[in-house]
Amino acid sequence: MNRIADDSRWALPDLSSALNCASERCASGMLVTFDHLGEYARNESQASENAANYLTALDGLKNQRLNASLAIKLSALGLTFSYSIAEKHLNGLFKSAEHAGLVIEIDIEGTPSVQAVCEIAKNASMKGFKTVLALQAYLERTSEDISACLEAGLKIRLVKGAYKGDIEDFGQIQKRFLTLAEQLLASGRPFDVGTHDPLLLKAIIARLGQQQRDKVCFGFLKGLADKTKVEMSASGYQVSEYLPFGENRSAYVARRHAYLKRLANLNLDPAP
Repeated sequence: MNRIADDSRWALPDLSSALNCASERCASGMLVTFDHLGEYARNESQASENAANYLTALDGLKNQRLNASLAIKLSALGLTFSYSIAEKHLNGLFKSAEHAGLVIEIDIEGTPSVQAVCEIAKNASMKGFKTVLALQAYLERTSEDISACLEAGLKIRLVKGAYKGDIEDFGQIQKRFLTLAEQLLASGRPFDVGTHDPLLLKAIIARLGQQQRDKVCFGFLKGLADKTKVEMSASGYQVSEYLPFGENRSAYVARRHAYLKRLANLNLDPAP
């Protein structure tokens, strides 16, 4: 396997490449979520460097006037060693994003950090910052987190989860994902879903019908479901592509391979 070619399926090498790809996606009617890859800063210097990289990405999106958001990981901003440092960097990013008219999305990470990530996201929302928080269907706590986060004014992006959760059975995770999506639909609030599962996509679309299409944005990763995302966008659904970029791609690419391997072991395929 050509490592460079394989990595490029999932992530782009630098900001310039990501901006070019984002321009193409936006021109076709899709939304875009940028992710400057980098996580688990080990010290304040690394956290500051990651914050600076996020700021550079925001500047790039602003300068090209792209209809895009920026996803951040709080571990990249120092959460693994300092709650306050991570929150300080995040607040700085929010102020820059607000000035640029852009949205910050907060990625959820491994289970030990979920409580802190939810707290920081709710604090930001209650300060008036516009943000989206990803929550994972494979955690038992997620239904309660959805209720609390909606009350705090957050928009939710529902995902299955790419780390290790409370539930491992694939079928049970599918059922929980759909139950949580129904909870979000019942709230009447717009939300995002991130899934390449053809069964879940079909079930959620059926529940939306024609009248509620504007309630849900369907998020897809770069490198997966390319046919599906184009067809859904052309059919009038809100579609967003997650565009990771940067030099630190190994952990992210490894999670993508683990996902495909798990599907193969279950004799399943992602949406085409």
